[in-house]
Amino acid sequence: MKIAVVGAPTTGKTRLVQALAQHLPELQVSDAPAHEALKPGAYEHVLLMGLDLPGSTAAQQEADARLRAQLAADGVAYGVVYGLGPQRLRGALRLITPQDGPAPRWTGPCERCADPDCEFQLFTGLMKSKAAGRLPS
Repeated sequence: MKIAVVGAPTTGKTRLVQALAQHLPELQVSDAPAHEALKPGAYEHVLLMGLDLPGSTAAQQEADARLRAQLAADGVAYGVVYGLGPQRLRGALRLITPQDGPAPRWTGPCERCADPDCEFQLFTGLMKSKAAGRLPS
């Protein structure tokens, strides 16, 4: 199975490719495919590295936007890999070999996930903190 791992500079592409190769040695994984090679059907899966690592720069965001626009213009389907350390490998493996049933839901509070249950938990936690007269931690 051929996998392409793409992303902005210093987003962990090479580390993920190494982890995938170690975990599934039968994969043919590339972390630097040429633009011409990223065409529909050239790879079974195209994985785009998310910009969730600490210290994301404006240059990375611009490179990511250009790459997403290029993939969309070429009609290439891709999945985005997020997480730190082993979470990235698990996320990539879920995209490559989906398991039966839905992916596990995020259970921590965050201000940008747009999960209604998460937002409700965050909101009720803030309200309880405010009612108790203390700032949320």
